[in-house]
Amino acid sequence: MNKRIFNPIVIFLIVAGFLAGCDTERKEMPTKGRVTVAVAESVSPMIAMEKEKFEEVYVQAHVETFVMSTREAIARMFNDSITVIVASRALNSEEREVAKKANIAIAEYRIAWDGVAVITNKANTVKGMRTTQLDSVLTGKITRWDKLGSILATKIEICMPSRNTGTYEFAIAKIHKSADTLVTPVAVARSSAEMLKYVASHSSAIGLVGLNWLKGNDEDIMALELSDPDVPDSLGDKGKYFGPHQAYIYQKRYPLTRDIFVYSRADNYGVAAGFTAFIASAPGQKIVMNSGLVPATMPIRLVETTSKPIE
Repeated sequence: MNKRIFNPIVIFLIVAGFLAGCDTERKEMPTKGRVTVAVAESVSPMIAMEKEKFEEVYVQAHVETFVMSTREAIARMFNDSITVIVASRALNSEEREVAKKANIAIAEYRIAWDGVAVITNKANTVKGMRTTQLDSVLTGKITRWDKLGSILATKIEICMPSRNTGTYEFAIAKIHKSADTLVTPVAVARSSAEMLKYVASHSSAIGLVGLNWLKGNDEDIMALELSDPDVPDSLGDKGKYFGPHQAYIYQKRYPLTRDIFVYSRADNYGVAAGFTAFIASAPGQKIVMNSGLVPATMPIRLVETTSKPIE
C-alpha cells in the first residue's frame, strides 16, 4: 500500500487548506490545534522524539500520546475514542473487514521499517539461530541451550511480550509455521523495558523486542543473528545469518523485518495530518533513522565499510 512516491507534507497541507476553505468555522489546521495519538509501546521512544520536535517547530500544535499495545490501539480507533494510531504491524484481514462493515474509512501510511530482535543474555555463547530452531524453542522441542551449541548447560527461559502486542503477533506469525502448540513462557514482559531487564538479569533467558529498544541497551543483552531456511535460492541468502541491523532491515534480509504504520480516520485533516506529514518528512525520517529504524519515505543510501587497511 502507498507504494507511490509522494511528498506527504505537501499533500496533507493542500488537502487541509481546501477543507478549511470550504468551512470557515473549522479552527484546526495541520500546525495548530491538538490531537491524541495511541502509540504501540515498541516504537514509543521514537514517537516521543517525533512529538518533541514537531511541537518545537510548530508551537501552536500539541500532540498527546498514549502508549499501549497495537491491538488495543486498533480497538480504540474503531471505537472512535482515538482517531490516530501508530501500529507495529499492519491491520490484519479480520480488522480490515470490521472497518469495512462499519463503514470506517481508514488511511494507512508506512513511516518506517523495523525489526523484531531475538535477544539473549551476554553470558550466552549462541550467536545465531535458524528460524526453524527458534520455532522449536517456542514449541518446546528444544529446551536446553547446549542443544544449540551454547556452553550453558541450562534450560532455556522464554520471556515473551504480551499477546496483544504487535511484536508478539508479528513474530509468532513469521516464526511459528507448524501446528504445534507454543509452550507456556517462564515470564511475560508487560513492556519492552521489562523484557530487557529480565533477559539482562537471567543468563538462560531469551526474549523478543523491537529495534527501537536496542539502542543504548546493549550492554547486558545480545541480539541474535537469524537465518531463514525457507528463503528462495535466487536471493543467494540461504544458509546466511543476518543481524537486526539497519542495512539488513532495509534490504529485507533480516527474517523478522516489519513495517511501522500510522493509521487514521480518513477525514482527519488537522494536527493529525500535520503530525503524520512531519514524521514522513525529512526531519521526521531523520529521527526514525537515529532511533535505529529505517526511514520508509526518504531515499536510502547504503555505504559499504571495510576493516582492511588502505594501501
